[in-house]
Parts: sequence; structure tokens; C-alpha cells
Amino acid sequence: MFVVAGAVVALMGFAMGCHHTSRTSSATIEADSLTGIVSVTGTAFEQRLVLRSGDSTIPLSAATPDSAALSRLGGVEVAVVGRRESNRFRVERFTAVSVAGAPVVDGIVRNDGGRLMIETARGSIPLGNPPTALRSMIGARIWIGGPLDTGPNPYGVIIPAR
Repeated sequence: MFVVAGAVVALMGFAMGCHHTSRTSSATIEADSLTGIVSVTGTAFEQRLVLRSGDSTIPLSAATPDSAALSRLGGVEVAVVGRRESNRFRVERFTAVSVAGAPVVDGIVRNDGGRLMIETARGSIPLGNPPTALRSMIGARIWIGGPLDTGPNPYGVIIPAR
């Protein structure tokens, strides 16, 4: 009995050693990331987005809403996550990182009982002395810089409020 069981285990091991799992599922493709400065080139009718990082430039492609948002970020350093393709980088999501070398926070403007907050992927951040214009931008995705607790705060709109 033990001899038969041993032979079966040995044959199963041999058979499994020759078996290769196929990688056809898109779940096995891992996201890639890049950081660089967004540049908008072309005309109003045919804009192209590229990411400049060091000495390299890579064309970006994104879904229409993300493409519109990225086009508002010309000159802004962003971190993009997506997939490298043969001649471009397909953007799945992005975050504004810095403007003119100064760090910024990327998030959604929220009103919490009269106090403005920036809701980020890591939580909400209260704004101590926000620009007055932000009060009319509840729900907008913006980048905001400067000292968030005291201001002054430069900012830019990534996605306008609906």
C-alpha cells in the first residue's frame, strides 16, 4: 500500500514539474509608476500630453476625464500609475506632487461645519486660512501648496466641482 502511494506521489510531482500555468489573466499585469512634469503640446484641436522626467519624455494616454484633468496640470510635477506600452504610458491614476519645486497636496475640497478641508487618499487635512475662492469650490479636486495651517496657499484646479 505504501509503495503504491509513494509511486503515485512521485508521478504527481513529476507531472506537476512539467506543468506551466499560463498567464492570460490581466490581473497578473502589475501597475507601473512614473514621476515627472506634465507638458501639453499640440493645438487646441489636437493636444498631446507628455511626461518629462530627467532627459526622457514619454507620451501619456488616459481616459477622457483624466486626460482633461491632466491637461490642466501643465508644468506640475505628478506621479502617474498605469502601464507602459510600446510608445506611451497609459495612465490609470495620478497625483499632483509639486509646483515650481514646492510640494503640494492633491485632494477634494470639503466643507466640514464651515471649516474647509482637503480630503486626500490618506485622510482629511484642515485648512487654517484658505483662499476665499475655495469656498465656492466644494467638491472640486485641487492641488494646494504653502503652509496649510496658516496660508497663504497657492492652488490650482484639477477637476472642477460639479
